[in-house]
Amino acid sequence: MASSELKKNLLFSCVENKELIDAMVGDESKSMRKKPSAILELRLFDSFLTQNEQIRFWILNLYQGKSSGDTLSSVFNYNAAGIKWKSLGLPLLPLIEFAIDEQKFIDKDEFDKDSITSNLIDYLIQLKNNFMENSNDERDSDVKYKKCLEALEFFIDVLKKGDQKIPFVMIYRFFKDYWDILKDLAYTFKVLSDLASMQKGWRSDNYSRFALVCCLRDLDGHLIE
Repeated sequence: MASSELKKNLLFSCVENKELIDAMVGDESKSMRKKPSAILELRLFDSFLTQNEQIRFWILNLYQGKSSGDTLSSVFNYNAAGIKWKSLGLPLLPLIEFAIDEQKFIDKDEFDKDSITSNLIDYLIQLKNNFMENSNDERDSDVKYKKCLEALEFFIDVLKKGDQKIPFVMIYRFFKDYWDILKDLAYTFKVLSDLASMQKGWRSDNYSRFALVCCLRDLDGHLIE
């Protein structure tokens, strides 16, 4: 039977640090009647995965074969689950920036036409309609709001044409540029979830996983258990 023991030598930067950790682990080991190795393992898990169960789920999935796109899609979809089509308000701008940065490692904007969800265009239309229904004189005269509406109309038109190409990076940048306007709407994250899921070619290496995990860890404290 193969041993599951993982042997690593932990080198401390100084003797004082080693003695401090030894003493603290020793105290907990005797008080809680746990092996020192079990205590250190738990501390490592909490440090790398956080204590939040939802964040742990996302990080574990990422290291168990899910792509960055799958993980982003899950996070965006989670944030869309607010009341009355409002988002949960999670600070997900860094994840959009991550998606934008990763585009330079994805060769094409092409996708399998059959993979596009029937809801994507509807979500964009709902986003546009929400914009128009909640507009007022101040918004109508605001150049930023007008440009946001025009961009939504452009994306809807592109998708309706059914071309075998989607300007993924352009759409991600759109949500970054208009984050202050769109961050509270569930439709925003429904669109982002579908985009991340349908796009192929997400890289899965040390650098992409580490960058995404850092973004996920930063959500700790914003998610309610």
